[in-house]
Amino acid sequence: MASAQDGSMEEILWRSPAHVQMMGGFLHSNNILFYFAESPFFDPTSNNASLAIQANYNETLRHFVETREAFEGRLMTMQGLEFVVGYDPLQAAAQTETSFAHEPSNVWVIRKQTRRKRAGLDDEVAVLSTYFIVGDCIYMAPSVASVVGNRILSAVTSLTSLLKTASSLPSFTPSHGHTYMPPAPKPTDTSQPGAQSQQSKENTPMPDTDSTKGHLGGPQLTNAGAVFQDTRTLAESFSLLARYGEEFMDENPLVGEPGSFILSKSGEADRGAASKQPPNMSRPGSVPGRVATPQVRVDSPVDKGATPSASDDNKARKKKAKMGS
Repeated sequence: MASAQDGSMEEILWRSPAHVQMMGGFLHSNNILFYFAESPFFDPTSNNASLAIQANYNETLRHFVETREAFEGRLMTMQGLEFVVGYDPLQAAAQTETSFAHEPSNVWVIRKQTRRKRAGLDDEVAVLSTYFIVGDCIYMAPSVASVVGNRILSAVTSLTSLLKTASSLPSFTPSHGHTYMPPAPKPTDTSQPGAQSQQSKENTPMPDTDSTKGHLGGPQLTNAGAVFQDTRTLAESFSLLARYGEEFMDENPLVGEPGSFILSKSGEADRGAASKQPPNMSRPGSVPGRVATPQVRVDSPVDKGATPSASDDNKARKKKAKMGS
């Protein structure tokens, strides 16, 4: 009998066509346990090995190894480790030979179990492991812990590969922020009103760009072009910040003292600038702080500063005489 091999039995698949030929060329119910005894899954200290050795040297026990029913019946009278057939495909096919609902399989199930005798009660049987025989191949059924552990390991491996791939995908654009994939431009429907006003911001030309090159972000824009344009936009933003970071332009500047700033009007800024002009010292008598206004002289037919003539006196006397009468 073969000895147990080192390592995990769940990863071993054993087959021996030579033993199958020695047993008649095919496996059946009476030789399936003896074929399993040649595999590394078999335990030489089990009751199966003890009963087979006793039958070789004791003629009275020879009939126990001739049929599987007699062999397993003898094992049920013993106590300890044993190997029994859990599923017989030939027996299952014989029971359902009149039914064509499903085709019988060619899978044998062998159970490794321990039997403990109890006085006045049924035997206590504990299944330790299960083995499958498909054709002439024998392998061990994995445990639930092994199946769950392998599934978790597969999931963790897939997540690790995903994170390694996704770590190089994020990109930054001023209009969309951090994204994993460059956003595709949405086609505009000219039939709907207001479609022209809802165009993407990527179509807006950047400062200091040649208008003959066309708008950015068209349908023909490739991923490499988008990355180059984002890099150029970022460089221009830093350049503008370095040149004009300390300057501010406002149509209505703030006035007042710190802590009580007031938003001035457009006209007040012009009047404030005019009031700060220096006084006109070209004319004598000008008042400081006021803007000298030019004197305009209007010529009239009667000079107010001239001396009245004699004819004017006679007219005044006649008017007084008439009023007295």
